[in-house]
Amino acid sequence: MEIENNNLCRIYNAKVHSKALKRSINLVIVYTKRKDKWSYQLYFSTDVNIEAKLLLEYYQTRFQIEFIYRDAKQFTGLNNFQARSKEKLYFHFNTSLTSINLAKITHWISIPKENRKTFSMSSIKTMYYNQLLINRFINVFGIIPNKKKNNKKIRELVKWGIIAA
Repeated sequence: MEIENNNLCRIYNAKVHSKALKRSINLVIVYTKRKDKWSYQLYFSTDVNIEAKLLLEYYQTRFQIEFIYRDAKQFTGLNNFQARSKEKLYFHFNTSLTSINLAKITHWISIPKENRKTFSMSSIKTMYYNQLLINRFINVFGIIPNKKKNNKKIRELVKWGIIAA
Protein backbone atom coordinates (compact mmCIF):
# COMPACT_ATOMS: atom_id res chain seq x y z
CA MET A 1 0.00 0.00 0.00
CA GLU A 2 1.37 3.40 -0.97
CA ILE A 3 1.60 5.90 1.91
CA GLU A 4 3.34 8.84 0.25
CA ASN A 5 4.55 9.60 -3.26
CA ASN A 6 6.32 12.79 -4.37
CA ASN A 7 9.37 13.75 -6.40
CA LEU A 8 11.88 13.10 -3.59
CA CYS A 9 10.30 10.37 -1.49
CA ARG A 10 8.08 7.32 -1.87
CA ILE A 11 6.81 5.35 1.13
CA TYR A 12 5.17 1.94 0.89
CA ASN A 13 3.73 -0.26 3.63
CA ALA A 14 2.85 -3.95 3.65
CA LYS A 15 2.14 -6.78 6.04
CA VAL A 16 4.46 -9.60 4.94
CA HIS A 17 5.71 -12.92 6.25
CA SER A 18 9.35 -13.02 7.35
CA LYS A 19 10.98 -16.37 6.74
CA ALA A 20 13.86 -15.58 9.13
CA LEU A 21 11.56 -14.47 11.97
CA LYS A 22 8.92 -17.10 11.16
CA ARG A 23 6.12 -14.61 11.65
CA SER A 24 4.27 -11.74 10.01
CA ILE A 25 5.86 -8.30 10.13
CA ASN A 26 4.85 -4.76 9.31
CA LEU A 27 7.26 -3.61 6.58
CA VAL A 28 7.81 0.01 5.52
CA ILE A 29 9.92 0.75 2.45
CA VAL A 30 11.18 4.30 2.01
CA TYR A 31 12.60 5.28 -1.38
CA THR A 32 14.53 8.55 -1.41
CA LYS A 33 15.96 10.42 -4.36
CA ARG A 34 19.35 12.12 -4.09
CA LYS A 35 21.29 13.43 -7.04
CA ASP A 36 18.90 11.79 -9.53
CA LYS A 37 19.48 8.36 -7.96
CA TRP A 38 16.91 6.42 -5.96
CA SER A 39 17.89 4.49 -2.85
CA TYR A 40 15.75 2.61 -0.36
CA GLN A 41 15.61 1.71 3.30
CA LEU A 42 13.59 -1.02 4.98
CA TYR A 43 12.00 -0.62 8.40
CA PHE A 44 9.97 -3.32 10.09
CA SER A 45 8.18 -4.19 13.27
CA THR A 46 6.67 -7.38 14.62
CA ASP A 47 3.68 -5.28 15.70
CA VAL A 48 1.55 -5.64 12.57
CA ASN A 49 -1.07 -3.14 13.80
CA ILE A 50 1.23 -0.11 14.05
CA GLU A 51 0.81 2.64 11.43
CA ALA A 52 3.64 3.16 8.93
CA LYS A 53 4.20 6.83 9.84
CA LEU A 54 4.41 5.99 13.53
CA LEU A 55 6.90 3.19 12.82
CA LEU A 56 9.12 5.66 10.95
CA GLU A 57 8.89 8.14 13.85
CA TYR A 58 9.98 5.39 16.27
CA TYR A 59 13.05 4.62 14.17
CA GLN A 60 14.01 8.31 13.88
CA THR A 61 13.64 8.74 17.65
CA ARG A 62 15.68 5.60 18.27
CA PHE A 63 18.63 6.98 16.33
CA GLN A 64 18.49 10.27 18.25
CA ILE A 65 18.60 8.32 21.51
CA GLU A 66 21.59 6.30 20.29
CA PHE A 67 23.46 9.53 19.47
CA ILE A 68 22.82 10.79 23.01
CA TYR A 69 24.26 7.60 24.53
CA ARG A 70 27.24 7.67 22.17
CA ASP A 71 28.04 11.26 23.15
CA ALA A 72 27.58 10.45 26.84
CA LYS A 73 30.01 7.53 26.57
CA GLN A 74 32.62 9.51 24.63
CA PHE A 75 32.45 12.93 26.28
CA THR A 76 30.77 12.83 29.69
CA GLY A 77 32.09 9.59 31.17
CA LEU A 78 28.95 7.45 31.10
CA ASN A 79 31.08 4.29 31.34
CA ASN A 80 33.71 5.72 33.72
CA PHE A 81 32.50 4.87 37.20
CA GLN A 82 33.30 2.34 39.90
CA ALA A 83 30.25 2.60 42.13
CA ARG A 84 28.18 -0.46 42.89
CA SER A 85 25.16 0.87 44.76
CA LYS A 86 22.00 1.50 42.78
CA GLU A 87 21.63 5.10 43.98
CA LYS A 88 25.18 6.04 43.01
CA LEU A 89 24.80 4.42 39.58
CA TYR A 90 21.52 6.27 38.96
CA PHE A 91 23.17 9.54 40.01
CA HIS A 92 26.11 8.95 37.68
CA PHE A 93 23.91 8.03 34.69
CA ASN A 94 21.65 11.04 35.25
CA THR A 95 24.59 13.42 35.64
CA SER A 96 26.25 12.17 32.48
CA LEU A 97 23.11 12.33 30.35
CA THR A 98 22.05 15.67 31.82
CA SER A 99 25.38 17.23 30.88
CA ILE A 100 24.73 16.29 27.22
CA ASN A 101 21.35 18.04 27.38
CA LEU A 102 22.89 21.10 29.04
CA ALA A 103 25.50 21.29 26.29
CA LYS A 104 22.73 21.19 23.67
CA ILE A 105 20.75 23.89 25.45
CA THR A 106 23.80 26.11 25.92
CA HIS A 107 24.76 25.76 22.27
CA TRP A 108 21.29 26.02 20.70
CA ILE A 109 19.53 28.58 22.91
CA SER A 110 20.89 31.53 20.92
CA ILE A 111 20.26 29.96 17.49
CA PRO A 112 16.78 30.27 15.95
CA LYS A 113 15.06 26.88 15.60
CA GLU A 114 14.98 27.00 11.78
CA ASN A 115 18.76 27.66 11.61
CA ARG A 116 19.82 24.81 13.91
CA LYS A 117 21.90 22.07 12.35
CA THR A 118 22.63 18.63 13.72
CA PHE A 119 24.20 18.54 17.16
CA SER A 120 27.70 17.13 17.55
CA MET A 121 29.19 17.02 21.02
CA SER A 122 32.60 16.60 19.40
CA SER A 123 32.17 19.86 17.48
CA ILE A 124 30.95 21.70 20.57
CA LYS A 125 33.93 20.47 22.58
CA THR A 126 36.29 21.53 19.78
CA MET A 127 34.69 24.97 19.47
CA TYR A 128 34.93 25.68 23.21
CA TYR A 129 38.54 24.48 23.29
CA ASN A 130 39.38 26.69 20.30
CA GLN A 131 37.69 29.66 21.99
CA LEU A 132 39.69 29.05 25.17
CA LEU A 133 42.94 28.84 23.20
CA ILE A 134 42.15 31.99 21.16
CA ASN A 135 41.33 33.90 24.35
CA ARG A 136 44.67 32.80 25.80
CA PHE A 137 46.52 34.02 22.69
CA ILE A 138 44.64 37.32 22.77
CA ASN A 139 45.58 37.88 26.42
CA VAL A 140 49.24 36.85 26.05
CA PHE A 141 49.94 38.76 22.84
CA GLY A 142 47.83 41.82 23.68
CA ILE A 143 45.66 41.54 20.56
CA ILE A 144 42.56 43.73 20.35
CA PRO A 145 39.85 41.15 19.54
CA ASN A 146 36.99 43.56 18.84
CA LYS A 147 38.48 45.12 15.72
CA LYS A 148 36.38 44.58 12.61
CA LYS A 149 39.19 42.88 10.70
CA ASN A 150 39.70 40.35 13.54
CA ASN A 151 36.05 39.29 13.95
CA LYS A 152 35.88 37.14 10.81
CA LYS A 153 39.22 35.45 11.49
CA ILE A 154 38.34 34.71 15.12
CA ARG A 155 35.01 33.13 14.07
CA GLU A 156 36.90 31.07 11.49
CA LEU A 157 39.44 29.90 14.08
CA VAL A 158 36.73 28.98 16.61
CA LYS A 159 35.12 26.66 14.03
CA TRP A 160 38.43 25.16 12.92
CA GLY A 161 38.38 21.37 13.25
CA ILE A 162 34.63 20.90 13.77
CA ILE A 163 32.67 18.24 11.96
CA ALA A 164 30.85 19.57 8.88
CA ALA A 165 27.19 18.70 9.25
